[in-house]
Amino acid sequence: MAIANRRRTRPAEAAVDCPFIPPSAHAAKRRRAAAAASSSPWSSMPEDLVSRIAERVLAGDVLDYVRFRATCPHWRSCTVDPRGRGVSDPRFHPRRWTMFPEGHGLQPGHAKLRGRARFFNLDTGAFVSARIPLLADHCVLDSPEGLLLLQRDADTAVRLLHPFTGDVVELPPLTSLLPQLDRLMGHRPRLEDDERMVQAFRRIAAAVSVDAGAVTVLLALENICSCAHARSGDRSWALSSWSTELVARTLGFRGSLYLACWDLEESSILRLDAPVAGGASSLPLPQTIAAVPSKLMSMPQLVECGSEILVVGSTDVYRSHLVVVRLADLALGRPPAVPLASIGEHCLFFGMRSMAVSSRGLPSVAGNSVVLCDSIKDRLMQYNIADDTLSPACDGDIVRSPPPCPRSIVHHLVTCCFRYFWNKGLIYCCNTKATWGTKRKWRMGA
Repeated sequence: MAIANRRRTRPAEAAVDCPFIPPSAHAAKRRRAAAAASSSPWSSMPEDLVSRIAERVLAGDVLDYVRFRATCPHWRSCTVDPRGRGVSDPRFHPRRWTMFPEGHGLQPGHAKLRGRARFFNLDTGAFVSARIPLLADHCVLDSPEGLLLLQRDADTAVRLLHPFTGDVVELPPLTSLLPQLDRLMGHRPRLEDDERMVQAFRRIAAAVSVDAGAVTVLLALENICSCAHARSGDRSWALSSWSTELVARTLGFRGSLYLACWDLEESSILRLDAPVAGGASSLPLPQTIAAVPSKLMSMPQLVECGSEILVVGSTDVYRSHLVVVRLADLALGRPPAVPLASIGEHCLFFGMRSMAVSSRGLPSVAGNSVVLCDSIKDRLMQYNIADDTLSPACDGDIVRSPPPCPRSIVHHLVTCCFRYFWNKGLIYCCNTKATWGTKRKWRMGA
């Protein structure tokens, strides 16, 4: 799978793998393509019809849209070029793509990978490789809307990168939070060697909001139960003046952060929206949008599935019975939300993050199921929602020791749910310390 646009890219842009073709062959191919386009009735389609079709294609996948534009010069001239708009226009966000963890100590952009990273499509199971020069001196913190939130080694400056177009939005360095964390934590933390500072930056969940062309990034600093935000062009991150308690899981979805707060009696789901451009500069208080009674489920987790958010939890601590409900149904209050009997072809993966993967392109993953780590059996188990049964999701132990090679794709997908393994070239294992093999001074907290 490769992007059809084979033009030479600028150094800052991502280039997708394609076989080498001599320049003379490129010229001959262009002449044949131009001749074929001039004689094809498709090249004479009305401009408004081409635009309507392009909109439908773009609603599915941004890479399909790139291929559509590469069909002929006429179609390309009738449609919007995503380059230059990849971040600032939400239509071009690669939402259903996630960076794929390689394992073997090969973090994204490793020299052995020649500065490349692979991406996996959660709907089709397809892979694409992109060359990202910024990974030479940046590490990946999170992936809101399929974009890459990067931290620069030299000064912790944050950048939001579209991996397929190369578009970048500059954001302030994380060290700008230090004076504000000083007031919050009662001392001046040092990024280099203060463990509490490392913990503060270790668990970061992000959301991206675009308003009137301005890009705002929300950060959930889960270890200190606080949030921060910054807009493109700001000089520092602004820490929230409030903090939330018992935040266990966070999900970025359509520009907002959704916070799952666990409690023994009744858990709650909060939503934090970005400040409106031109309005107040401080973060508003998060809104409580749903209550989750303990008799329905405990320890709720949030996952984006299709165009909605699902809430998943268990009726007991042993996870013998899982419950899946729509957040929209929970938000209605009464009558009580009805658990779903089926989630179709999707398989849900949970960890510190969550994601839904279609089983259509993955024969080793069953649909209508949830993959979870069973602490009693020390294995990854697959829970079938239809009949409440558990079965091994893959061979091998993932709790006491790293899984042996060759590894199942299930191991890699579970690793995507643990960001401090996912960005270091490691495969998730409870007893493995997630440390960098290089540049530990600055990348320790990522």
